[in-house]
Amino acid sequence: MTEIFSEAWMREYARLWNAEQAMVRELARQRFNAAVGYGLLDQPAPRGLLVVVRGVAEQAGHYDGRALDWDLRAGSADWIEWLGQGFDLSRLLVAVGTQRLQVWKGNHQRILRKPPLVGALLRAFALMTDVRV
Repeated sequence: MTEIFSEAWMREYARLWNAEQAMVRELARQRFNAAVGYGLLDQPAPRGLLVVVRGVAEQAGHYDGRALDWDLRAGSADWIEWLGQGFDLSRLLVAVGTQRLQVWKGNHQRILRKPPLVGALLRAFALMTDVRV
């Protein structure tokens, strides 16, 4: 299996993201744009980068040093566990509440105030479990 957040992993995640048309439409309707970094707690920079423009993943791969709107971090064992078990709202809220999933940059409270964004972004997390490279 390819390493999580590798170039190939991120490209496949972006492909799955864009294939999820209902999610993309909702994110576009909400005017969701973001450069999102994904990584590990013990590393200074994220490993992977996903650039979303009006809901569409337009770029994916290794983090390239750009300013991020979101920087999501967790331990390697936690990412592996979540990718095996999947994500749902309760698991995500517990992960953030216990700081197993840390938001180093980004305003998750803003998203929680917009139910359509919550559903779309939960689906985005769930898609991670489908990445096979």
